[in-house]
Amino acid sequence: MEYEIEVEFEPVYELMGSIHTFICKKSNKKIDLGTSWSSEVSRRLSPELLSALAETELDNEWKLLNLLIYQCPAKGSVDDVLGWLEGLTVGEMYETLAEYVSVFPGQMDQFRSRMHFLLSEWNRQYFRGSNDAVISSLQRHTGERQKELNGNATADFINKTTNGFYFLPADRLKKLVLIPQYHFQPVNIIYSFGPLTICHYAARISIADEEISPYMYRTIRSLGEKSRLKILHSLGGERKTFTEIVKQAGISKGIVHDHIFSLRCAGLLHAYIEGENVTAYSLRLEGIQRMNEQLLQYLK
Repeated sequence: MEYEIEVEFEPVYELMGSIHTFICKKSNKKIDLGTSWSSEVSRRLSPELLSALAETELDNEWKLLNLLIYQCPAKGSVDDVLGWLEGLTVGEMYETLAEYVSVFPGQMDQFRSRMHFLLSEWNRQYFRGSNDAVISSLQRHTGERQKELNGNATADFINKTTNGFYFLPADRLKKLVLIPQYHFQPVNIIYSFGPLTICHYAARISIADEEISPYMYRTIRSLGEKSRLKILHSLGGERKTFTEIVKQAGISKGIVHDHIFSLRCAGLLHAYIEGENVTAYSLRLEGIQRMNEQLLQYLK
């Protein structure tokens, strides 16, 4: 390992993740919360906030906001972060971001005001008070992961924490920050800023009292398709690019993409990442072993 690893969590990260989940409606059918969550939350929001959310895209400005929030010196509470963001001058925003990026929003003051409104109103109308159980679970999870890391920055730790990711030591990567998230499970969100990569990973936690683990069930379901089994079989013992997998599978890119997404979220594939791009995949047998352990424990 040639870069530093950090596991961090603050409530503002989950606030950001919940907004990301609401905006990314194309993924609602794939996430654990499902499409009903977005519909239920919409009924709680004012027309003004709904309009602002509809106009917000998960583009470079959203990526820069995530970097800005990470750079906040006092993230103990959402209100602390919102107060800091509101008080930033344009010059301070440039100074905060310049270490990692060279492209900025055209009107930084308008960018700050727009994002401050979005975060503060989302916090007031949805996030504050209704996600206490989520925050507590993520804080406990973070403490467990920090204790296991304990200064041992290993690829195996990253693999276990992210359910299959390997971040390749690119020339500029100096620090990897792992931030657990709940709302966008089972999907991970990655932002690369040259020497800094931030990964909001699915923490695989559930706040509902469910008899059957959704993570075990997802793995079992992901195996119920011949083409997926063939993809896993073809990856035994070696890495392959997406193009190589498509060629060997003999089916369309779109279908292969959906299969890989399902297998990745189930923890059955290693994904090798450079920057924000997955360059290759390989079979992750520990995902099968984990499913077997959970299934046997449940049946007993």
